Amino acid sequence: MPTPVPAYPSGYCLGSGKAPIQIEAFIDLECPFSKKAWPTLLALINQDPSDRLAITAQPTVLSHHRQSWDMVKAVTAVAAPDPLKGWKFIGHLFQNQERYDSTTFATQTHQDLLALIKTLIQEFDDALPADHLVKEIGDEESAIARRAKASVRYAMSRGVWSTPTFLINGSEVPQLESSSTIRDWNEFLNSL
Repeated sequence: MPTPVPAYPSGYCLGSGKAPIQIEAFIDLECPFSKKAWPTLLALINQDPSDRLAITAQPTVLSHHRQSWDMVKAVTAVAAPDPLKGWKFIGHLFQNQERYDSTTFATQTHQDLLALIKTLIQEFDDALPADHLVKEIGDEESAIARRAKASVRYAMSRGVWSTPTFLINGSEVPQLESSSTIRDWNEFLNSL
């Protein structure tokens, strides 16, 4: 089945689309390695006042992370096309990852997960319509689910099979990983 054409680009981009260095960070919201890489990505974008780079967070789903699919839908529902809100909500989810990881949720139900997502949304921004958003997140035929599927299919089309995976200007950079420091990133980027 072909990937549907989304209404706006996949992911949540901070920085200019015209920046000479375009980084795509494919992350799984249940992946501890993606969580480990997140603060470095934040530091990287925050240190760049020159608009030399842009980073697009691309939430995706690994098959062994049962809760990740609903978390990708939650980001899609909360952030819509707002990149800054996407980054902030992803950060909020990573800060609370232990509340929905595989160990914690080993004996929990999907309804338990949706209740937790509602709580996480309310903790993030109590002005958001959490009840409505959770209803949409739980509906596999909703516009939110279709949008999230397009995001995951995009990751698959780019050959992403583990997270985090980093692409710079469209090319995978396996030497940059979850344990890479801001110094590692700067050394690599300055060599371009």
